[in-house]
Amino acid sequence: MTTRRADLDWLRVLAFGLLILYHAGMAWSGWSWHVTSPDSMEWLREAMRFLNRWRMPLLFLVSGAAIMLALGDRTSGGFVVDRLKRLLLPLAFGMLVIVPPQVYLERLYRGQFTGSFFDWLPQAFSGGAYPNGNFSWHHLWFLAYVLVLTLVLLPVFLWARSPTGRDTVERAGRTAARFGLQWLMVLPLAASILWLAPVSYNINGLVGDWNGLASYGALLLYGAFIFGSTDLLNALRRQRLLSLAIGIAAYAVLYVGFFQGTVRPVISPEARPGFALLSAINTMAWLFAILGFAHRYLTARPAFLAEATEAVYPFYILHQTVTVIAVYWLLQAGAPPLAGFILAVMATFFGAWLIYAGLVRPWRWVRPLFGMKAVAAVPRGTLPSRAAAL
Repeated sequence: MTTRRADLDWLRVLAFGLLILYHAGMAWSGWSWHVTSPDSMEWLREAMRFLNRWRMPLLFLVSGAAIMLALGDRTSGGFVVDRLKRLLLPLAFGMLVIVPPQVYLERLYRGQFTGSFFDWLPQAFSGGAYPNGNFSWHHLWFLAYVLVLTLVLLPVFLWARSPTGRDTVERAGRTAARFGLQWLMVLPLAASILWLAPVSYNINGLVGDWNGLASYGALLLYGAFIFGSTDLLNALRRQRLLSLAIGIAAYAVLYVGFFQGTVRPVISPEARPGFALLSAINTMAWLFAILGFAHRYLTARPAFLAEATEAVYPFYILHQTVTVIAVYWLLQAGAPPLAGFILAVMATFFGAWLIYAGLVRPWRWVRPLFGMKAVAAVPRGTLPSRAAAL
């Protein structure tokens, strides 16, 4: 049985918790979203802009470490079958069942459709891919990227678990820790922003998202490498304050130079090299700082963590649909921006929890649709065994 790491579980739970807060705030950010308020809160947008620089990189980095733990001593075929069950099945189910209410409410809110959800269902998958059509994976794009990149990079992960690979990772981690070479991880991300971002399109749509594929693939490998080296993790723990200081400084320069006073900044070709390098430094500095603090302080495994770790995947699948429903009705009711944001956060957490606790967790046949192991049905009001945790 795979040994779980408390710091990884904490990071996964906290990162997805931030994702819920982020999506709950999108309607009042001033950025276009599925249901957008005409009123916005600048302070909320700036907080979300700050999170934007490292929240998804953190999820991919943690996922890279989790891939190595999940791989264990399985055969490559067994691992691929497991990934299809845990990623492709929830993705397909989500696109068919979880996402359509979001698209329906967007069409309703924008005046592109009138009528009930059941009236709209016959056209739920018509017209091709979103946004021109109605078929979409919306927030579940993360599952598609992790699945595709895992399969593409599987030879690298298989090599990394071999005796030669483990020895190479340990030696490379020891050298990086000694000479601070982990900062070289900045360069591939900067190169991707510089050369691939300008030619990328269909962001979060997989096909054509060259920058996303390259940078998220690199981050998966970074996660496997960092968590495969005790020496490097210990170095990040010791240097956490330095990484934090670099992250603060890099973001301050980014903000003053590119973000301040803008809703969506436009980066000129002349400024792109500096923007790319600063962005990559900022991202990796915050990731190093977060990993360092987690390795130092998030080492305990309270009973809460086991339940939260199991719940986090279903919560991720459910949360944005609950958020869109809550925001739609809040905007219809004329809720003020701050009150609307707070109520959207609360509705998302409580709504997702009610669905999870009542309709997902207890039912053996439902659990795999949300990426959970199909353990025996759990009586309501009790906790599942720890063996069921993701």
